Amino acid sequence: MNPEGKMAIQVLLSWILWNGENPMKNCSKISGNISFLCLVVIMITCLQVNAQAAAHHYWIKEHVAVKGEVITFGDIAEPRTGTAGESWAEVKSIQLWRAPQAGQRIVLQRNQVLQRLGSIDRDLAEKSIVPREIIFQRGAKVYSEEELISIVMDHLIPVMRDMGDEVDFRDFRLPVPVFLENAFERIEIQTANEPAPGRVTLRINVLDGHDNMVRRLSGNVFVDVWATVACAQRPLNRGEILYPGDVRFERKNLAYVRNEIWDGKTGPWRIRSAIGQGQPILQRSLESVPVVSRGDQANLVFEGRYVTLSVPVRVLEDGQRGDRVMVRNLQTRKDIQGVVEDSSTILVR
Repeated sequence: MNPEGKMAIQVLLSWILWNGENPMKNCSKISGNISFLCLVVIMITCLQVNAQAAAHHYWIKEHVAVKGEVITFGDIAEPRTGTAGESWAEVKSIQLWRAPQAGQRIVLQRNQVLQRLGSIDRDLAEKSIVPREIIFQRGAKVYSEEELISIVMDHLIPVMRDMGDEVDFRDFRLPVPVFLENAFERIEIQTANEPAPGRVTLRINVLDGHDNMVRRLSGNVFVDVWATVACAQRPLNRGEILYPGDVRFERKNLAYVRNEIWDGKTGPWRIRSAIGQGQPILQRSLESVPVVSRGDQANLVFEGRYVTLSVPVRVLEDGQRGDRVMVRNLQTRKDIQGVVEDSSTILVR
């Protein structure tokens, strides 16, 4: 009897001893004892059936790289239990089909595989877990989807780990299976452009022993990068000056932010385009606070060789130091162009 069955028997005996009475003394206890006994018997039976069902399973692969001229059971199967492993030496050399030619790919459906296994050994078919279909191709190795995902992540994680607080990969679209024709070939992963949060396009290169390109495949993966970034504490309108109280820091998925986010430190800044409450503050939405702004009053200064003249003016456009801006003479109402010297001085040279 298997260990699970022995444990169930021990539970039953312990319960009877704990009960402390002969269960046949009264009818009410007989009914309860019989019910409990039936429950334990059912449990023992299920455990034995499950143990027997799980003790002989062989796992049949979805993708098989064939090296020899004949496909054997050992090529397509893996023992998944101790009992299956004990009989592995007897069954792994069973010949099933003729191997495909170089470059040829064969696809067999589950019923075809089960029919072939059953024609050799009925128990072998019953003890094998067969996928919906199996793909065979001559080669030294085949990469499954799980193996390709691992290779892709090994390539991308070092590149993207510094982009945010947390990096997640999902929605892999890879050209599986990938067969290598000989033991000298290997896979190299490249990205079509600089890796960034969002959909990343991949180049899966198969190289020979001399690092020459044998063939190139393509795929992609979606990368979520979570980071704490500067966001608007309130709606910010165009033309407003950005103050520290207008900023709060929130965790955002950079995969859905297509432009550079302001670092939250540099400045001072003025809002160039409106930003909604809670939205990340993009660098393109900011502009430097001008030295003079449209509507400001300043002094228009003319510096000659022997004389300096100054008249009050109204600034007609924004400007930084050194920019040429239009101003209006408040006395003559004429528009003149000058160079910004500071926030209160426009020079005419």
